[in-house]
Amino acid sequence: MFFASLKLSPALTDLLEKEGYVRPTPIQKRLIPVLLDGQNAIASAQTGSGKTLAYLLPALQQINPEAEKVTHHYPRLFILSPTKELAQQIYEVSRPFVNALNLNVVLLQGGGRRTVETERLKKGVDVIIATPQRALEHIEAQHIDIKAIRHLVVDEADMMFDMGFVGYLEKIFTMMTERSQKIIVSATITPRVIKLAKTYIKPLKRIELDPPGKIADTITQMLYPVLRSKKEALLAWLISSGNYEKVLLFVRKKELADGVAESLRSWDYKVGILHGERTHQERKKSLNAFREGRYRILVATDIAARGLDISDLDVVINYDIPHVKHDFIHRVGRTGRAGREGIAITLVSPDEIEQLHDLQKVLGGKIKEVILPEYAPKEVKSRGFLLHGPQRRKKSASVKREAVSRPGVKKGKKRKTTKRDGFKAFDAAKKTKETKTQNKKRGRGKK
Repeated sequence: MFFASLKLSPALTDLLEKEGYVRPTPIQKRLIPVLLDGQNAIASAQTGSGKTLAYLLPALQQINPEAEKVTHHYPRLFILSPTKELAQQIYEVSRPFVNALNLNVVLLQGGGRRTVETERLKKGVDVIIATPQRALEHIEAQHIDIKAIRHLVVDEADMMFDMGFVGYLEKIFTMMTERSQKIIVSATITPRVIKLAKTYIKPLKRIELDPPGKIADTITQMLYPVLRSKKEALLAWLISSGNYEKVLLFVRKKELADGVAESLRSWDYKVGILHGERTHQERKKSLNAFREGRYRILVATDIAARGLDISDLDVVINYDIPHVKHDFIHRVGRTGRAGREGIAITLVSPDEIEQLHDLQKVLGGKIKEVILPEYAPKEVKSRGFLLHGPQRRKKSASVKREAVSRPGVKKGKKRKTTKRDGFKAFDAAKKTKETKTQNKKRGRGKK
């Protein structure tokens, strides 16, 4: 199937071919016709599956000035993103298409100069890409005519809840007109996201390509049990032995990100850092340097790196297991994107075993466990950390039985009963009966 079969305009299909997009991805096949038909939708698919173009293309086609015969620019497509980095990424993806259709786009985000943003809005724009708080600031200042919006998109909706932006979303939803098309997309659709959608979007078309916890088949997952004191040493060894050109390393805490980055630099690695305590300019500088190959390793927290699209990313390494289990899916989804192969490595220390088992239940799939004796804890060198279900317990029981079995008896064969066994059983029963009789005479056993 080609993009032309999805009823996209020749202008868009020609541009897609020019930009190197040949065939639509599964989420694009499902979502584009629904949106071109004017329906509201909530959609989920794996990270890196092409969700941005899936909602961007049909919206741009419908607000094309040539199709509408309008002579001025006013906001009709409104895209909300939870982070500045994701907003910037959506902006970069949209620019070739927006420019080709003679549309204007503006990026509104915290850290940017609000006066400059206001001037851009006054000159006239067709597409707005914004973080929720900054978007609401401009709406309340009447810099954006919210009633003119024809298409509202909430990207990475589950993260909006994680970052506490749901209040801003609810305010924006209540300001929207009923005739506007509303779209929610995310890698994972949680019960909170479904509740939000059902509250503010009616009717609603639901598109879900993959079950919760599904990770792309193009990603090879490996788990390394390791003592916490040896994590940094194992990390350095993995990066060196794998000869990876680009490594995206995830950690749970900002303080840990700084500490691990410092250790890696002591081994002469070029390292960038991406977390919430760094300014937008610092994060942008680190990300660009990583993309351009000036940094070999980028150490990031979950919130700072959500939604990032980094081409030719060799490997993602989880220094630890995230607090929110679905963040693991987002971490791993940074590699193996758009059909390319990728590697995801997770380091697990003994104090994370319970979190690992909870994660296994979410993923519902297998992770290859690699045990390196020089790094692994003693108690797991023989059996590992992963849950293996009843098969493991059965194996352990059989080993125990074999340990107490009689010498000389072959495994799997039952020894034949002999007359000697019968005499032994008779003598044992007789002895038990005599003991009971003696106890009665002595007065034992009385209540």
